[in-house]
Amino acid sequence: MKKLLQSLLFSLLALPVIGQINLEDSTVQTIAFWDLNERNTYQFVLESFEVIEEDTAAWSKVSYQVEMTILDSTENSYEVLWEYQNFQLENDRQDSLYDQFIDKMMSITEGSTVQFKTNEYGVLQEVTNWEEIQRFYQQGSDTLKAMFGNIPELDAIVDQTFAMYMTKNSIESQSIKDVYQFLNFHGARYKLGEEVTGTTYARNILGQNRLKTEVTVLLDEIFAEDNDYRILSFMEADSDQLLKETELVIKAMIPDATDEQMVELMQQVGNPFNTVETVSIIHGWGWPLYSKEEKITGSAQQTKVEIRTLELL
Repeated sequence: MKKLLQSLLFSLLALPVIGQINLEDSTVQTIAFWDLNERNTYQFVLESFEVIEEDTAAWSKVSYQVEMTILDSTENSYEVLWEYQNFQLENDRQDSLYDQFIDKMMSITEGSTVQFKTNEYGVLQEVTNWEEIQRFYQQGSDTLKAMFGNIPELDAIVDQTFAMYMTKNSIESQSIKDVYQFLNFHGARYKLGEEVTGTTYARNILGQNRLKTEVTVLLDEIFAEDNDYRILSFMEADSDQLLKETELVIKAMIPDATDEQMVELMQQVGNPFNTVETVSIIHGWGWPLYSKEEKITGSAQQTKVEIRTLELL
């Protein structure tokens, strides 16, 4: 997404503006105007469920808060700290062992931090404390395994759960989706009612620029009196490439799988799809006030829906 939007960067116009909103030509630019040590708190809610044929299953809702602090502000970059707290979980499962596992997961995640760097526009550059995150969750993994008696089957579940925290790439591609949503529109100029379309290459667990994705962005409405605006995006992965990448990911996760097993697994995958729709209301100084992201992945056999909202408190 950011590579598409970077091509639209422009110099600040010498025209009357309200923050980043230019009323003369009905354009906005989503750029971070954040102050050193500035701090805000956000409420996040992530709801997920699966749809199998016409039935809904595996519903869960996780809510948490993020304390966001601007640690450093220079001419060319921002250093940002996210502190996670106040995790709460609801789900439709009636399984005491599963509940114990999730409760412990929540307690491990409480107090975790992500520190990342953006450029001067607010476009994400990298996670800067990834080694600290790796150590934090490795300790959490060891604690969970010991708590449940180092049972091989449960150990495998723990390893799979924490795999997203074990490398810099997996952290940046899998574990900070809320950060990507927060910064989804930063770094570009948009004109009211004018769709911006293009192609970008998204990262996945195998690396950067892996998955061809078609993107559409629309500045939907400007609220001049409030110095904010509503903006939408829709992203859809190329289905053929998604199928190939899915096979590579499965091979990476199950390196000992035989050819016959791979055929069976890919038959279960079917024809995959992956879409992400986001709507955000962003203040003129680059602070999202509200955002809702709906991600739908799966195939004809089974679909997973994830809906994440964030709101400035």
